[in-house]
Amino acid sequence: MNDLLFTSKIRETAAQLGLDVQAVRAAGDVPAATGDARFFIVDLRRPDALAALEAAAPAAKKIGFVDHERTDVMEAARARGCVALAKGKFSSELPRLLL
Repeated sequence: MNDLLFTSKIRETAAQLGLDVQAVRAAGDVPAATGDARFFIVDLRRPDALAALEAAAPAAKKIGFVDHERTDVMEAARARGCVALAKGKFSSELPRLLL
């Protein structure tokens, strides 16, 4: 994720829930980061990120976010099995999504 403020919000919410978050900046780093993760949060503005996660952890749950006007991106991600939300809705539902 490249949006530092948004990444901080995700980390803070996860910490409040006792979860650890690891940010992966490049799609090539995804395989090493998958480990025993329960789910992945995907910045859908980076089309390579979802593809890299699908290859590295095909059965893992993926939760994606993107700007609200990018309905085409959300629909494409949903078709690939990703829970895809606009950033605002993602932010408001983040605690629930992380449980």
